[in-house]
Amino acid sequence: MYANIAKKEEVRQVKKIFVVGLLICFVIGAMSQMAVAQQKAQERGDTVKTTAGNLVLGWTEIPKSIVEVTKDTDNPFLGITAGLLKGIANAFSRTTAGVADVVTLRRSEPLNPIMIPSDSDTSQTK
Repeated sequence: MYANIAKKEEVRQVKKIFVVGLLICFVIGAMSQMAVAQQKAQERGDTVKTTAGNLVLGWTEIPKSIVEVTKDTDNPFLGITAGLLKGIANAFSRTTAGVADVVTLRRSEPLNPIMIPSDSDTSQTK
């Protein structure tokens, strides 16, 4: 009889340990899922900022390119003509990248901006 009671106590202890182990596994799993969700939200927020910057500030490539070409060549006429053409090309590509980002924004895959112009100041878009 005492052996039967001791065995029941042992079974209760094993059940308690099992339940505590399951709870710990559940908590760790939930915490990892929350971390992944938070990281995806951060990535989505960064993409939205870059997209908005490309859409709203794309036109600023035109005067910026005019100034850059004028400084590089020391020729105001060449700066206005070649800089204008270069600026239009840069503004078009940057704005188009912003539009493409908007179109693909709802994807469930990790989001990366399609283009971050290498010659522009990206501090305003990040």
